[in-house]
Amino acid sequence: MFDKKTALNKLEKIEYLLVAEDVELAPFSNFKLGGPADIYIRPLTEEAFIAAVQIIRQEEWPLTVLGRATNVLISDRGIRGIVCQLSPDMARIKIEDEFLIASAGARLSDIAAKAASAGLGGLAFSSGIPGSVGGAVVMNAGAYTGKMEDVVFSSKYIDTKGKVHLLEADEHEFRYRGGFFNDHKEYFVINTSFKLQPTPTQLIYDEMADIALRRYQSQPLNYPSGGSAFKRPPGHYAGKLITDAGLKGFWLEHAGVSGKHAGFIIQDGRSSASEVLEVFHIVQNKIYDDFEVMLYPEVKFIGDWQEELPQRDIE
Repeated sequence: MFDKKTALNKLEKIEYLLVAEDVELAPFSNFKLGGPADIYIRPLTEEAFIAAVQIIRQEEWPLTVLGRATNVLISDRGIRGIVCQLSPDMARIKIEDEFLIASAGARLSDIAAKAASAGLGGLAFSSGIPGSVGGAVVMNAGAYTGKMEDVVFSSKYIDTKGKVHLLEADEHEFRYRGGFFNDHKEYFVINTSFKLQPTPTQLIYDEMADIALRRYQSQPLNYPSGGSAFKRPPGHYAGKLITDAGLKGFWLEHAGVSGKHAGFIIQDGRSSASEVLEVFHIVQNKIYDDFEVMLYPEVKFIGDWQEELPQRDIE
């Protein structure tokens, strides 16, 4: 049974672990929405993360692990139990020959920059993705010129019993927006090693600049969002279906569909998570009614939701 006082007392004894209670999560998510976490922890090192997960698993306390919370919508009621956020603190990055090793909380833009400065190509595509390494590996994140499965060499992770393992490249079983960690949601990435290729630094910087320009021109970066709202349905593009259904630029009140890119659901800073959720329902239902195509959310809905959540595919 989860007892907040007991949990606080045990977690506060772990070195290099920040611990607080009743922390509002909205400032720590890309959507800028979400209620409080009963207990909020941030490990400063991989060792602190491992120690915290081992205690939490042993005590069987509820645990939610977040990276930069870029592709999640957190309930207005918050998240019960313990929330562990890895970014921005657990973010060590190092280069060893043609390998870059990064902690799960490292920002993708930072690993791309580190690799570029070392003349190592392969991670430029990640420079425009606002997430962290752990979340990117879990969902096989990709953009423009690449995806995680192209460069991941191995990942260290912790299982449900608190044991640490090493996962080799092909064992990740990558697929579109998923893989091994989608099938084992209670396993958490600690760090990942990327195998890269020596590349002239200027070529990498040129690629990163091109990606930054394309992202600026096509995405609603001035509004809080969870990134791409829906996965690409087979044979279609989510943004085009939403546009063809007349929902591009649609606003419910303070949340709606971007008029710049219909694949993004956004809010104007005055919305609730529940209102954003309603926009997801409206879009999903309209597309199915008009085209008999089911759009499955790419955004994850986490926390103490009492509302019905949009239909998801089997991950």
